[in-house]
Amino acid sequence: MPQKPAATMADAIAAYHSYVSGQLDELRNHLGTLRAAVANADTPGAQGAWLQAQQCWQRVGAAYGSFGELGDAIAPGSRGLQGGSADPEFKGLRRIEYGLWHGQGAPQLLPAIDQLAKDLQALAAKLPGLSTDPADMPLRLHEILEDSQRDHLSGNGDQGSGMAIALTRADVEATQEVLDLLRTLLQGLKAGFPALLDQQLAALLKVIDQTRTGGTWTPYRSLSLLQRQRINGALGRVLESLALVPALFSTD
Repeated sequence: MPQKPAATMADAIAAYHSYVSGQLDELRNHLGTLRAAVANADTPGAQGAWLQAQQCWQRVGAAYGSFGELGDAIAPGSRGLQGGSADPEFKGLRRIEYGLWHGQGAPQLLPAIDQLAKDLQALAAKLPGLSTDPADMPLRLHEILEDSQRDHLSGNGDQGSGMAIALTRADVEATQEVLDLLRTLLQGLKAGFPALLDQQLAALLKVIDQTRTGGTWTPYRSLSLLQRQRINGALGRVLESLALVPALFSTD
């Protein structure tokens, strides 16, 4: 649901923290479904629940960089870890993704799920006291999709699911949430700019959704060259526009 435009940056930050709290609640619900599916050896059900949980985390968007070690524990990758996917520090949603798409079952996955549940509970408790630099909201409005380009569409973050397009879509939704909150402030700095961003985000969503068949997400590497070009072109256009946002606020 679109956020009500905020009159001040302090209002925008407060409203976004409330939004994030709701996303974390939803994520925990999906995690419960995921745990039950893993315990019942329902791999397709567990994979579907994992995707919904990971999409919730992507929609947190503009706040995850403020979470410190707890944020790093929820969805890190295995790149850079000495032991790779077998490293004890590889945990959270990406660890669960790896197991679900590499034949692991309850003995390997339930401990990872239970640890993630504890980390999410700790993060939810920490959220009310979290402070966010006013400069972070404009910066993250650009960084959400920049991270999507770097981590999803490059394949760097994938642990076997191939769900780069589904996760990129969630990042677009997170970007739209931040834009909706900053709309009034942005309009005052550059008239007509929020409307342009709306159009570009809508165009990106359109080409993303055109890749979905019968409600099923196609792995990014299985898309045609033309489909990938359309997504990358639309993403590039919106990133070029979003890159102006931090500079606009820095001169306010």
